[in-house]
Amino acid sequence: MHSTHKRDVIKLAKDHNVRFVRLVFADIFGVSKNVSIPVSELEAALAGRVTFDGGSIDGFVRGEELDMVLRPDPASFALYPWSSGDGAEARLLCDIEMPDGSPFEGCPRTTLKRAVERASEALPGLQIALEAEFYLFEGGTATPDVGSYFDFSANDRGEDARNAIVAALQSMGIRVASAHHEHGPGQHEIDFAYGDPLAAADNMLTLRTVAKHVAAGFGLDATFMPKPLEDRAGSGLHVELLLGEEADEQTMLYVVGGLLDHAAATTAICNPTVNSYKRLVAAWDAPIYTVWSERSANALVRVPPAERPRHIEMRSPDPACNPYLALAVLLGAAADGVARSLLPGGSLPGSTYDLNDRERRERGIGTLPKSLRQAITELDNDTVVRAALGDHLYHAFRDAKLAEYEQYRRAVHPWEHRAYLRLY
Repeated sequence: MHSTHKRDVIKLAKDHNVRFVRLVFADIFGVSKNVSIPVSELEAALAGRVTFDGGSIDGFVRGEELDMVLRPDPASFALYPWSSGDGAEARLLCDIEMPDGSPFEGCPRTTLKRAVERASEALPGLQIALEAEFYLFEGGTATPDVGSYFDFSANDRGEDARNAIVAALQSMGIRVASAHHEHGPGQHEIDFAYGDPLAAADNMLTLRTVAKHVAAGFGLDATFMPKPLEDRAGSGLHVELLLGEEADEQTMLYVVGGLLDHAAATTAICNPTVNSYKRLVAAWDAPIYTVWSERSANALVRVPPAERPRHIEMRSPDPACNPYLALAVLLGAAADGVARSLLPGGSLPGSTYDLNDRERRERGIGTLPKSLRQAITELDNDTVVRAALGDHLYHAFRDAKLAEYEQYRRAVHPWEHRAYLRLY
């Protein structure tokens, strides 16, 4: 149902009896925001005549720059699958512009577009596929099943909900490659087909909205929190980079080298919450060291040896990230690897968890940040990653996340009560 012409969008809305259109955009945290308009205002919206108060969105504008313009992307028009008989509801994904029509430097979607353009020479023909993990809970953190990898149960509401989520995505024109039960009880994975980086980020933003809406119809709550349960696997967002046909083995190594060289700094963007670092521990194949492998399931970067053309899997990001900013910084890191001919060292054959301190030092293997505060420090020191974000987004994101970490640092948690309340 995708279209590239405004007149086609208006016709599609009329043909499908659309009553309301949601103009959707992402804030700096990757949270989906929207302005709902009646279909009678669709033509005005497509002409860029719908504004919103940017001062009410964290990290968007200063006090004197309140009016922001929503610029819909006609190619993103899609019907929501839960439309009722009284009339359908549709959505358009939007870029953010200033009142004079210039791009807003703090718009995450525009930031990714800039990153794609900058990386196009180093990474021609690059395509991206995302593998998104999430949990389905019922009543707090109870799970509707006790399954593990690839399990199937005929009476599993989570299985039914996941299938319904996939069907909803497909009805919106989003290509899903596969879906399956993940390691943890109640944990699921949906894998998107390869596409251009902007479409990949758009799909992830859409998934989080669709999954929560569809799951609610099954009496379940969908969460993309990286580590909702201490004793179960965390949820990742593996990013697969498929290089263009002209890319040779050397280019592949340079891309891996760039991803590893900037991994500590990209962690701040790809793992943006204090909870993210509860997942990045030596368990459940989560990556913790800056090393690549052809076979190890817990390497930071994995390059399966049998596949042609070679695809590169970055395994540290989690599904709480802003997908536009995460892909922007990963593209910046990969392109820098090509530009500087960065070699990643030898592939590690075994588990990264078996490496001792001496072996890591000898191989030049680093460790991912262990906290959001450490990750922000690494971001501060990496000019390549900061450039991929742009000055406005770098400062807005940094300030917001430092405030979040300080709030977390001051909070007294239930674990502290259990450990200390009666002991001292």
